[in-house]
Amino acid sequence: MEALTQTVSTAILTSDYPQLSLVFTSQWQSLGQGEQRTLAAHFIKSAVAASSTFFPAAFQSQTILSVITATLDHLPPIVEGAADNMLRQLLFEYKVNEEDDYSTAARILSGVRMETTDTSSVYYMSPIERCDVFVKVAECYLEEDLTVEAEGA
Repeated sequence: MEALTQTVSTAILTSDYPQLSLVFTSQWQSLGQGEQRTLAAHFIKSAVAASSTFFPAAFQSQTILSVITATLDHLPPIVEGAADNMLRQLLFEYKVNEEDDYSTAARILSGVRMETTDTSSVYYMSPIERCDVFVKVAECYLEEDLTVEAEGA
């Protein structure tokens, strides 16, 4: 597991998309669920930490978008510093501002984890912050005339 973690870190720093794809496709399958979650959290934390050099160029790669999707679907209960929410926000902004892909942006942002009662949680959001997320999701769906989805946001 340590070798995969180091491989992921190095691949992020060097923007080695094929290596990241290899880790999160073939090598990923040999890991247990707990190890997958740990590796997913490591990828997200490392990618967000290197966001100024890794993103937004990585968002232009379908390979990395597949890796991001896989990792966001296999997270532990808590990712340090709510890095998964930060990644979702970065990807949301890219999809809206660069690709005008509003329905995908809405689906990405709707996955943001929001704690409502535990103010010490890394996922705690005030009612105003939560409302802002819901409004952005609804606006994106309305941009593509998906009124049923917008009402559910």
